[in-house]
Amino acid sequence: MDIESPAFVFPCKHIRSKEMYYQSSTADDDPYASGIFWCTRTHETFGPDGEPVEKSECRSGRRCFEE
Repeated sequence: MDIESPAFVFPCKHIRSKEMYYQSSTADDDPYASGIFWCTRTHETFGPDGEPVEKSECRSGRRCFEE
């Protein structure tokens, strides 16, 4: 599976979720989605700036954000 698939478009290139590795796409209202995201830079649920990794929070304006 190609994890860079357009079905998984996140605001920051460093955000990941486990669904990326076993689903071909996900919707925001998917009842089976874990809702857990991590940063590939820290390998944790918080970014290099100490703030949480979430689809809505990882956006332009954070110093660690990369499109």
